[in-house]
Amino acid sequence: MMKSLYLFCLYSLLILMFPYKLIAQEVSEEETTVNAPSTGSWFHTYGKFRLGDKLFWDAQTHFRTAGFDGTDYFGRMAQVYNRHGIKYLFSKRFTATVGGVLRLNFSPDPQNDDFENIVLEPRIWHQYVYSMRFDHFKIFHRFRFEHRWSRSNLEGSNYRYRNRYRYKYYMYIPLNNRKLKPGTFYFSPDIELIMQSGRSVKGNFIEDLRFRPKLGYIASPQLQYAFSLMYTLGQTFDDAAVLDSRFILNFNVYYSFDLRKFKKRIPETNVKD
Repeated sequence: MMKSLYLFCLYSLLILMFPYKLIAQEVSEEETTVNAPSTGSWFHTYGKFRLGDKLFWDAQTHFRTAGFDGTDYFGRMAQVYNRHGIKYLFSKRFTATVGGVLRLNFSPDPQNDDFENIVLEPRIWHQYVYSMRFDHFKIFHRFRFEHRWSRSNLEGSNYRYRNRYRYKYYMYIPLNNRKLKPGTFYFSPDIELIMQSGRSVKGNFIEDLRFRPKLGYIASPQLQYAFSLMYTLGQTFDDAAVLDSRFILNFNVYYSFDLRKFKKRIPETNVKD
C-alpha cells in the first residue's frame, strides 16, 4: 500500500509540474496572470447498462450551471451534455469505450442579444481505462481522446475543429470498511490534465488542469453517489499568458443495470467514472 501511495504522489507531482513548464516555455516573454476564480456547479449522472458478458452501454448526462449576475455557482444555465458510448471489457483491469457527444452551450450573457441562446457542439470520444486493484483500494489511469467541433455563442461565429487529450489519475479508498462494498464511504483523490491541438490553438495547449478530491457513498451494487469541490486552472483561448481559474461544485450519481437474461445477471460493485 505504501508503494502505491508513493507512486500516486509521484504521478501527482509530475502532472502538476508538466503543464506549468509548458506554459512557462510558451509565454516566457510575457507575464503570466491568473484571472479571479469563476464558479459553477455540475450535476452528472453516469449510467452503465450491461448488454453482454463483455459489452456495456455507457450513458452519461451532465447539467452544468455557472455563476452570473451576482449569483455564484447557480446564476445561469451553462451546458447540457449527452455522452454515450459502447464499452468493451477486455479484462477486469482494462476497458475501452467509443461513442459520441452532443453538448448544448447556453449563452454566457442571456440578456445580450448578440449571443445565440443555444449552440450545439458535437464530439467523438474514445477512452481507455486501466485499473490497479488492491485489497483495500483501487487506482485508475484514464486516457480519453475527444474530437470536437465548437464555436462561441456570438452571432455569426464559425465552427473550429480541435482535438483534446485527457489523462486522469484517481483512486478509491474506503473510509469505514476495508473493502469497497455497499454501505461504504470512500475518498477519491482525482487529478486530470486536459490538453488540446488544432489550427485555432495558438500556444494555449493547456486547456485545463483539474483537482477534484471526491467523497462518495456506495448505496448498493447498482447505485452510488459522490460530491466534490473542484479547482481548475487553464490557459484562455485568446491569450496563452492569461489563465482562467474556477471553483466548481460536483454532484455525481452512478447507477447500473444488467440487461442480460435474468439467469446470467451477476451483481457487482464497480467504482468507476
